[in-house]
Amino acid sequence: MNGSLTGFEERRLAELKEHVAARAAAERVRRPRRRIVLAVAAGAAVAAVASVVTVSSIGGAAPAYAVTKDSDGIVYVTVRDTVPGDVPDVEGLTRQLQSLNVPAIVDYVPAGQKCKEPRGAIVTDIPGDLYHTPRNIPGDPGAWQMQINTKLFKPGQTFVWTLHVDPINGWNGTSTILMRDPVAPCELVPDDRPHYLARTPPPWVKATSLGGYQVEGKTVGEILPEIDKRGLKVTYLVTEPAPDKPRDPDMPYVMYPTKQNTPVGNDWFVWQADELAKGAIRLYVTQKLATPQHH
Repeated sequence: MNGSLTGFEERRLAELKEHVAARAAAERVRRPRRRIVLAVAAGAAVAAVASVVTVSSIGGAAPAYAVTKDSDGIVYVTVRDTVPGDVPDVEGLTRQLQSLNVPAIVDYVPAGQKCKEPRGAIVTDIPGDLYHTPRNIPGDPGAWQMQINTKLFKPGQTFVWTLHVDPINGWNGTSTILMRDPVAPCELVPDDRPHYLARTPPPWVKATSLGGYQVEGKTVGEILPEIDKRGLKVTYLVTEPAPDKPRDPDMPYVMYPTKQNTPVGNDWFVWQADELAKGAIRLYVTQKLATPQHH
């Protein structure tokens, strides 16, 4: 990468940061059992909500995804927390969206995999109100809602919505992108992309069982005795310095899902730790520390 961003990429990055900030605010109120994270291709500002005239859902009494459409042609997709291990009914969701005049394809991608690219030509001149990024639903911290304006699609366009499992934390996530037809089916291949990591973990995965013990800059060999003494389990997230100048200096490391089986030595460095489950410490390890970035 050359470090520069196109206008299209800048919009994607800005919307991702906006969503992460909203998610962090929601977590200060309530920590759900599963969170939804998001990477988006485009979107815009808030629009007025009209009355619902059609209601349909995917799943049983408490569906993970519900689709509604109002009299102005706005389709609302509500995404709720799902039970870990559940595979969403993407074929049913695709049919529901298409029946409401959304030219959509919905795919599910397990952790550590991705859809083989390219699938089709990406549309970059997207109307601002075509679709909006998922937003919190007041009174329901475990749910998000996005909206799609069916009147703004042009002939030969397909709304490609991918439901995936985040390879870092196991969260349910979504990515949305608008493509020109034809769009190739999702062929699952190993995820060899760099996933950028924040220097500071979110507060809801703070390694509280370490009781203030500082791990940053120590080696695995120095830390393991302390973990053993506390009776904790340990796993590793294999990382390395970002392959290019970080877009954000607070995200200096990346992880590759295809490298997670790399043997970790006692001489590896630890730069962060988190605790996804009580008593289970995950060390973020690297063979080489990243060069500090100066603002």
